[in-house]
Amino acid sequence: MVVGMGGDDCSESGYLVVITMAMMLTGRKLRFSQSIAIQVLIPMLVIGLLALSSMLVSLLVTLNTQHDAEAINIAGSMRMQTYRIAVHLQQAVAGEADPKDLIDTLADEHRTFSEKLYQSSIARVAGEHSDVSLKRAYQRVVTNWEQHMAPLLLSLGSAEQGSLAAASREYLGHVEEHVGDIDRLVLSIQQNTEEKIELLGIYEGLSIFLSFLALVFIVMRTDQNLVRPLQDLVRAAEHTSVGDFSYRTYYEAVNEIGLLCSTFNDMSANLARHYRKLEDMVDEKTAQLQRSNQMLDFLYNTAQRLSEGVASREKLTDIITDLKLLTGIPQLSLCLANEANTDKYDLILPAGEQHKCLIGDCLDCFMRPGSSQQNTGEISFAIEDSSDSFGFLYVNTGQNMVLEAWQQRLIEAVVEHLAAAMALHYREGLSRRVMLFEERSIIARELHDSLAQSLSYMKMQVALLVRLFDREAPEEQLREGLEDLQQGLNAAYRHLRELLTTFRLKLDAPSLYQALKATVDEFDRQSEQTEVKLEFHLGHCPLTPNEDIHVLQIIREAITNAFKHAGASCIELRCERGADDRAVFRVLDDGVGIASDPVKEHHYGLSTMRERAELLQGTLDIHPREEGGTEVVLSFMPEVFS
Repeated sequence: MVVGMGGDDCSESGYLVVITMAMMLTGRKLRFSQSIAIQVLIPMLVIGLLALSSMLVSLLVTLNTQHDAEAINIAGSMRMQTYRIAVHLQQAVAGEADPKDLIDTLADEHRTFSEKLYQSSIARVAGEHSDVSLKRAYQRVVTNWEQHMAPLLLSLGSAEQGSLAAASREYLGHVEEHVGDIDRLVLSIQQNTEEKIELLGIYEGLSIFLSFLALVFIVMRTDQNLVRPLQDLVRAAEHTSVGDFSYRTYYEAVNEIGLLCSTFNDMSANLARHYRKLEDMVDEKTAQLQRSNQMLDFLYNTAQRLSEGVASREKLTDIITDLKLLTGIPQLSLCLANEANTDKYDLILPAGEQHKCLIGDCLDCFMRPGSSQQNTGEISFAIEDSSDSFGFLYVNTGQNMVLEAWQQRLIEAVVEHLAAAMALHYREGLSRRVMLFEERSIIARELHDSLAQSLSYMKMQVALLVRLFDREAPEEQLREGLEDLQQGLNAAYRHLRELLTTFRLKLDAPSLYQALKATVDEFDRQSEQTEVKLEFHLGHCPLTPNEDIHVLQIIREAITNAFKHAGASCIELRCERGADDRAVFRVLDDGVGIASDPVKEHHYGLSTMRERAELLQGTLDIHPREEGGTEVVLSFMPEVFS
C-alpha cells in the first residue's frame, strides 16, 4: 500500500480502497473536511475553473475576430475599386476608351462593390453584435454608396458623350468623401479588434495571478501534509524492502496519510510474522519446480532416445537407470515380449518356459500379472496400446514407502513413451512386410501375364516342331514354325525389357507434376516430328507414392503406344479435377486411331494398364476421337479424398 500511494499512476479508485482499508484496520473515522484530498481539491478546482473560463474567453475572442482581417482587406479593395472607377471615367472622357466597353465595365464594378459591401465579411463584422462606432462607420459607407456613388454609376452607363464629362466630374467630387468613409470604417474595425485583444489580455493576466495564488496554497499544504509524511513512509518502505520491520513512522494527523502511517506500522509487525512463512513456501515451491524441470528433461531425453531408432537393450537400460535415480524407487524391472501380444497375462511367461527379465532388478519381477499373491509396495504397469501389449514395467517401492502422485505420473508417462515407440516400430515392420508382399505379388502377376504366357506359347511351338521333324515334314512347314518361335522369343525378350524398365522406374522428382513434366520432356526429345504437351490443372490433389507410380506407368504406356502405333504429330497430356474430387488424366493424339480390337498377340500393355487402373479402384477408357486419333482417360478417386 505504501508503494501504491507513492507512485505517480495511483488511480482514484485505488486511493479510495487504500484509505478504506486503513480506516478498517485502525478503527478510526475520518471527517469529510479533514481529508487531504478535499483540502487540495478545492484550490485545484478553482484553478481549473479559471483555466476553463480563460479558454472560453479566448475562444469567444477568436471566433469574434476571425473575420476582422478579411474585412480590413476587403475594405482596402473597396477603396482601390473607387479609384479604379474614377480612372475608367477619365479615360472615357479623354476618348481613350470605348463608351460601349465603359457601360459593361461600370456595371461589373457596381455589382462587385455591392457584393463586397453587403455580402462579404464586412457586413458580418459590422452586424448587430458589433460596436456602435463600427456600426455608424459602416452605415455612413452604405449611405454614401446608395445615395451618391451607385446612382452616379448607373446614370453614367446611359449618359451621352457630352454629359459624360459633367457626370464624371460629379462622381470625382464624391470620391474623396467616399474613400474617407471607407478609411474610417477600416479604422473602426481595427480599433474594435484591438479592444477585444486588450480585454483578453487583462482577463488572462487576472487568471494567471489567481492561479499562482492557488498553486502557492497547494504547495504549502502538500509539503506539510503530504510530501514530508510520504518521505517518512518511503524511508519506512526502504527499511522494509531490506527485511527490517522495526522502523516506525512519526506522522499522526487525523487524515489519510495519518491513517496510512498507523496502518503501515501495524503491517510491519504482521509482515515480520508472515515473512518467514513465505520463505518456507518459496523453498518448497522451488524444490517442486526443480523436480518438475528434471522430470521434463528426463521425458524429453527418453522421447529423443526412443525416436532415434530401435529401442535397444542399451537404450532401455539407460532409461530405467535414469528413472530409478529420479524417482528414488529401489527396484524397477522391465520385461518385454519378443512380439506384440494381445494376451496380457501370457505375455512374459509362455507355457513351459522359464522367466527371464530383460532389464532391471528382477527378483522374479516382484509379482506376476494375474497372480493372487501381491505383496505390499509391488505395482505393475502394462506397456500397451489400444490393440497390442508389449510387456510390463514392475515397481517395488518397499514395505515402508508409498508411491507418490508425481512418481506415478512420471512412470506412466515413461510407459506411454515406451508403448508408443514399440507400437510404432512394430507397425513399421508390419507395413514393410505388407509392402514387400504386395510388390512380390505385382512382380509375379506381371511375369505370369507376360513371360509365362510367352514361354508357354514357345513350349507349344517347340513341341509342334518336334512332331514335324518326326514326320519329316516339308522344309516350308519347319521354317514357318521356326519363324513363329523366333517371333515369340523376340516378343518375350521385348516384354522382359519393358518389365525391367517398369520395375526400375522411380519418382526422382519431388512431386507428380515434375515427374510428368520430365516424362513429357523425355518423349518430346525423342522425335522432332511429334510434339508432346502437358496441361496440369489438378490443384491441391495429393497422391500416395503407390498412386504416383501407377499413374506414371499408365501415362508412359499410353504415350509410348501413341508414339509407336499411332503415327501422331501431337500428343497432349491433360491432368484435371473431375466430379466428386476425382483425378482425371487424359492422353490425346491425332494419329490413325485405335482399332476396334486393339489386343495383339504377345502384347500385354493394354491389359497391364487396365490392371493398374483396377489397383487404383478407377476406370480406364480407350476410345477413338471424333476429330481423329485416340483418347485414353484414367479416372479414379485419390485415397486422401476417399
